Amino acid sequence: MSPSLWSRAATVAVLALAGLQFPQHAAAGGSVSSPTPNTCAGKFAYESAELTDAVLADIGAQDPASAPLLGFGDDPDSGSATRPPSGPACKVFPGDAAWPSTQLWNLFNTSLGGALIKTVPLAAPCYNNWPQRNAAECQYVTDHWADPHLHANDPASTQWPLFQGRTCLPTDDPTKNCTLGGYASYSVAVTKVSQIQLALNFARNTNIRLVVKNTGHDFADKSIGAGALSIWTHKLKDLRFFSDYRCKSYKGPAFQLGAGVETEEVYRAAELNGVTAVGGECRTVGIAGGYVAGGGHSPMTTLVGMGADQVISLQVVLPNGKFVTASEDSYPDLFWALRGGGGSTYGVVTSVVIKAYPKIPVTTMTFAFLNGPNVTLDTFWAGVGAYMSYFDRFTAAGAYGYFLVVGIGPGQYLFNFMPFWGGNMTAPQLTTLVSPFLTDLANLGIEVTPNITEYASFYRAFNGSFGPEQVGASVGHAGSRLFPRDNFAVPAKRNATLAAVRYAIEAGGVLVGYNIRPAANPAANQANAVNPAWRNSTGFFILGGPSLPATATDAEIAAAAKTLTTDWMKRWRDVSPGSGAYMSEGDINEPDFQQAFYGSYYQRLYALKKKYDPTGLFYAPTAVGSEDWYITGQIPYYPTQNGKLCRKP
Repeated sequence: MSPSLWSRAATVAVLALAGLQFPQHAAAGGSVSSPTPNTCAGKFAYESAELTDAVLADIGAQDPASAPLLGFGDDPDSGSATRPPSGPACKVFPGDAAWPSTQLWNLFNTSLGGALIKTVPLAAPCYNNWPQRNAAECQYVTDHWADPHLHANDPASTQWPLFQGRTCLPTDDPTKNCTLGGYASYSVAVTKVSQIQLALNFARNTNIRLVVKNTGHDFADKSIGAGALSIWTHKLKDLRFFSDYRCKSYKGPAFQLGAGVETEEVYRAAELNGVTAVGGECRTVGIAGGYVAGGGHSPMTTLVGMGADQVISLQVVLPNGKFVTASEDSYPDLFWALRGGGGSTYGVVTSVVIKAYPKIPVTTMTFAFLNGPNVTLDTFWAGVGAYMSYFDRFTAAGAYGYFLVVGIGPGQYLFNFMPFWGGNMTAPQLTTLVSPFLTDLANLGIEVTPNITEYASFYRAFNGSFGPEQVGASVGHAGSRLFPRDNFAVPAKRNATLAAVRYAIEAGGVLVGYNIRPAANPAANQANAVNPAWRNSTGFFILGGPSLPATATDAEIAAAAKTLTTDWMKRWRDVSPGSGAYMSEGDINEPDFQQAFYGSYYQRLYALKKKYDPTGLFYAPTAVGSEDWYITGQIPYYPTQNGKLCRKP
């Protein structure tokens, strides 16, 4: 097959088998608020509706029975973190005697102003055992299941339902049974901070599992949990632009973003205001939530650093229910941890202020090559290795590479740029940068026809290159690895890395790769909890596991996941000792996740977890402190969130 015949549709199909994604083009649109005066950001209107001790005292006076359920927890400096855990070993679960009664849930809903939602799975209209059964609605859900917006706009659904347990997927057989599985039992559709405070207090005081969801974009399905109360922040869409933000040590353009603002929305706002913002490559990533909490990589990273590096301040509801500002001089330890230390750990972020940068041009390049009659398999891999040899040079120049390596048929493999991204580059500048690489490919006998496109702004390049990702795969599973600069700059290490990659791809894996290194940026605050492995890496590779049919059994899924973790990814770990992985796009089965996702910062992060959340209100798979808990009934290598959450003895 000629590379020119390789379509995006074919790429989508291949990636879908591995539970991965490929962007489809989407049109721009939307609006943004007018620039505001030069000043420190105040609270959004929804953040002014705050629960205080005085308000709780009034509630308690009117309804004394509510006080034990809605009251605040201990202050972080009260010494409670040094006390041993007490109380039940497991979180209360539906069917337990201590599970809140329907009357109590109704009273809680009243305190929230009617914001409580009892979970109905998205695919419930496909099943006779739900009163929502409706053939037309079932068809709509089925047709749009791969659209991330469908799941982001639902209070409970997740973009990757594998670890939900696959208990309520779209079906054309309505006689099957649909259950909640790993979905939360209830969600709070948050429109003001007081609702978050009430929800945290209620969950802590009733010992109910708590989860936090914005869009549900995470490889480990961190936003789900059976029997949980979910904080759904997706409706917090407020956005402000400051043309000349002057607060604390920062002077320059900035955005204040509500917790529900997504990548595509902040990029559109930046375009309308003549600046550039740092956000994800996928459109539905929630910037203020898991993106910043995980560190956040971006097409802008090679120019200005990680997403977490851009944060000036955050508003956050602590596990004790109190609402605070985290910045360089207010809760500085929390400010450090919230920028890269993982989501669902230290509180619920309600808004964030981030830096913006001048508007820049972008030039992109795409091309693909295959092995075949004129390109042997060894030559194909030599071409991939040739690209790797330029990783250091390309990232030093501010370029960003996004590419795919995958088997497309028996003995045939594809390399595809999706694209090579030249931030702040013209077409002549990009051409000069890549010419030696293209010469190397030609010398190998690999013929390519680069398609080079200039864009006047980041947003236009983003729209021309990326789009709504394809989600919803019920069997796909992936891991990731951060490869240090020397893995590509030192020939012997590059050869070992290429061999480990080749082994996995020829065994059936799918590589979605990034040639990326966070730029050192004196204008950004890079003293944060971002995994130190990011700072010296020039390669971030995601590996999709063995292909499985949608009908795969739990045992088959577990076996494939074990192969990914203990064979394919082990070889990647072996050639990059001491490095790590990206927690938001990582393997839920990652061995020693503490070192892999958090590096040398883990013990400090764990101590802060104990300080701010001594009762263990917040839990998520592979989050800081998650090793203190377990889920009942899990299958090794297929850890669904369907059981009780219990503290380890």
